[in-house]
Amino acid sequence: MSSSKQRPLPQSLGLPFTGADSHAHLDDERLLPDLSGMLERAASSGVSLIVHMFLLHERYAANRDFILEAASSLPRAPEICFARGLHPEDVLRADEEEWEHLVEEVRSDPLIRAVGEIGLDNHYEEGYSPSALQGPWFRRQLRLAKELDKPVIIHSRDAWDEMFAILDEEDMRGRPLLWHCFGGDAARARQIAERGWHIAFGGASTFKANAFVREALHEVPLDRLHLETDCPYLAPQPWRGRTNEPALTVFTAECLAAELCMGTEELWTLTGENTRRFFGM
Repeated sequence: MSSSKQRPLPQSLGLPFTGADSHAHLDDERLLPDLSGMLERAASSGVSLIVHMFLLHERYAANRDFILEAASSLPRAPEICFARGLHPEDVLRADEEEWEHLVEEVRSDPLIRAVGEIGLDNHYEEGYSPSALQGPWFRRQLRLAKELDKPVIIHSRDAWDEMFAILDEEDMRGRPLLWHCFGGDAARARQIAERGWHIAFGGASTFKANAFVREALHEVPLDRLHLETDCPYLAPQPWRGRTNEPALTVFTAECLAAELCMGTEELWTLTGENTRRFFGM
């Protein structure tokens, strides 16, 4: 992350070491080469926990220990835990061997605290996993999460009604479920909240055109509200257009706190506690 006169550094907010990034992709090729520096910046900005998504066995096998060793080598770094799942984009190449790896890793690794990110994505028409494949793999992973008593992290894009139908059919109401990168309106937030689920807001919620997403905040119980980056994607204002990283979570906190008429530090600590509690950290 390079500084700019027009782009304040995340450390400038002076937030305490109590926040959390509930959804990150630290092993993305845009982030991995500077992993140690990124973790240092996160800690100095107040990020005390990062939840990293492992989406395929090959990435898990290659990068699990590398990520943990990078964190442990620093004087101060965020705690790291994992989620493991098959993203809807990846089910096109999933097979029974990949499934067996997934089940074994979720069962045996104590740092895998959730199944995710999993779900449905109907945004792309070509070159993506067809919906006929996405649904069965999604249901299979929901059932695994219930069997192992693990929380679920949901990926949903352009699939609202189908998503709610499957989750209701699979008896997920009231179970620990975190809706990743929420981009809906107040009515959609109510649908999620009334089922007892949690909602995470990322950098896109700070964009000028997404006032409707910020308005949906008012439908989310404060004890079920989370922050995320989805890094390296969707950096918040004022870093929009740059590579996202966990330290930038502070700017999402600042924006959402203003919408809720709360202090940034209050929201920062509250959402950090929510994420720790949700993932058992």
